[in-house]
Amino acid sequence: MSKLSLPHRRISAGDHMRLQALARSLAEQSHPLAAVFAGELDLAELRDPDDMRQDTVSLDRFVTYRIMGSEGSERRLLIHPEDQMWPPAEVSVATPLGITLLGLSAGDRMPVVGTGLPEPPWVEVLAIGSAASGGLARRPTFFPASPSRAPGLSLADNQR
Repeated sequence: MSKLSLPHRRISAGDHMRLQALARSLAEQSHPLAAVFAGELDLAELRDPDDMRQDTVSLDRFVTYRIMGSEGSERRLLIHPEDQMWPPAEVSVATPLGITLLGLSAGDRMPVVGTGLPEPPWVEVLAIGSAASGGLARRPTFFPASPSRAPGLSLADNQR
């Protein structure tokens, strides 16, 4: 499969803002995947959250995938690294596999990006599960300015 025939990524505009902030943070830390991650975000097609297909891999959704050539499949929750709660059941979007899965749809196949391998393994998206809900609580990445909140303090500091 050539680069031209790789699947298109679709990312929710709301997730895109949060993911761009993550890409900037990774770049500030000289993370080896920062440029790869930022590049993939730049190539993605942005969608209104209401226009996102249900079979698209996005943050806080379960994805069932198979690394090509392996016997079995895996089912994991795609997460922002700040949202880590149960590592055995999650894959961070700041990993080569997470970057690759983000924005793909069921049936898409793509080489795992950011591995540095001359022949990276391919991953196939088998199914997309429902969005995680209930106990999942994201950590906010920013707060809107408000007169009742002192600048430079966290929400918890202001509530004391």
